[in-house]
Amino acid sequence: MTQTPPKRLHIVEGSVWKDAVIALLEPASPYRPWRYSFEEVSPGDLVAVILGTDPISILTECADVGNDGRLGTAVRGVRWDRAHVVDLTTIAAMLGLGHSMTTEWTLDGDAALQTRRALTGLRCGGREVRFGHTSMAEARVLLHSGGNCQGCDREIDLSRPDARDEVFVHTVDAYRRPAPRRSSLTAEADWPVVLCRGCHLRMQDGGYRSFVDFRLDKNPSCPQCGGRRSLSTFYGMPAGDIPPWRHAGGCCVSEERWYCDLCGYQW
Repeated sequence: MTQTPPKRLHIVEGSVWKDAVIALLEPASPYRPWRYSFEEVSPGDLVAVILGTDPISILTECADVGNDGRLGTAVRGVRWDRAHVVDLTTIAAMLGLGHSMTTEWTLDGDAALQTRRALTGLRCGGREVRFGHTSMAEARVLLHSGGNCQGCDREIDLSRPDARDEVFVHTVDAYRRPAPRRSSLTAEADWPVVLCRGCHLRMQDGGYRSFVDFRLDKNPSCPQCGGRRSLSTFYGMPAGDIPPWRHAGGCCVSEERWYCDLCGYQW
């Protein structure tokens, strides 16, 4: 059965981007940072979410308006952590929509369909797009985290009224081409992550500028070479990028839980 083309795409804008991303990740969040028009909404219409980042960005997932005809319900019904965040100005230029994407609250007919197709084609985005210190990069990192702290691997309670003050985004320098013949991830400069308040303070108090160094210093030293670049081993098929404090042990589970990235010893 072919899908009926949408008649209209509605813009929902989160002008305070951090509150907006928290609300997208946690439907129980008390934050309601949304702005949208009160034009007629019909079941089957699409909803696109724009974030007030610098530069202004748009999410690659679209929500579908349900039978209740409410934009808020549609936004809360999507797994936004699977979305990617892209530059709104670039999308508008690609589609030839000019200022319509930044001034209009609804797109009709072909414009709505073209926008959905363009966003669908940009769903995938690896770690390299999360480099940089812009708020758009921060939004990408926070959304990708799903609300989990990469310092302690615990879920951050995003339903709290003060959740915005409990979430810290550690950004890294913009992508640079690696040095020739790099043989090991030990040369990894840093990694963009989300931290809870506790890990943020511990990293700050310890004088760490690199999250990778902070994370690896928490791991045991290698019993063979004494190095402090021990990676925790996981087994199974990796999902997405493998961070430099983890080691892929393959599909056959063994007793080894640690891997030394300096000498290759496993224990």
